[in-house]
Amino acid sequence: MSRPFNNRPNGYSDSIRKGISAVRGFGHSLCEGTGNREENIARLREELKTADAVVIGAGAGLSTAAGLTYSGERFEKYFFDFIERFGITDIYSGGFYSFPDSETRWAWWARHIYFNRYIDPPKPVYTDLLALVKDKDYFVITTNVDHQFQRAGFDKSRLFYT
Repeated sequence: MSRPFNNRPNGYSDSIRKGISAVRGFGHSLCEGTGNREENIARLREELKTADAVVIGAGAGLSTAAGLTYSGERFEKYFFDFIERFGITDIYSGGFYSFPDSETRWAWWARHIYFNRYIDPPKPVYTDLLALVKDKDYFVITTNVDHQFQRAGFDKSRLFYT
């Protein structure tokens, strides 16, 4: 029995093949990790100047670098009452805590959302990143749901977030 879908182009395989071909064209010096911090930043700036397009992959580390930490001084400042009452040790684990009632659970989540989505981060990491790519054809793929890319001014149509 003939299977007609076998004769169709395979978009997934084609995309992978094109991606591998493009990666082979990257300058090898980009991935070597040689040089000091200033040299690496200078090399990255130079590559950004000549890039046709930029894809940014970002996760929790970017928000942490921006100062949106989930433990320590920031957590103790904004969640001190939850620490005292429930012994919660960080913002992340607090999201899984079994609160005694829905009012307390929603009080936790309202504060969590406010301090991680609606305030400016302590450090300008996101705005600095946007300044580097704003005049480029860029696209962001992120697991971050803290809305910081949008708050910094990244075009929402150029964002994919889960």
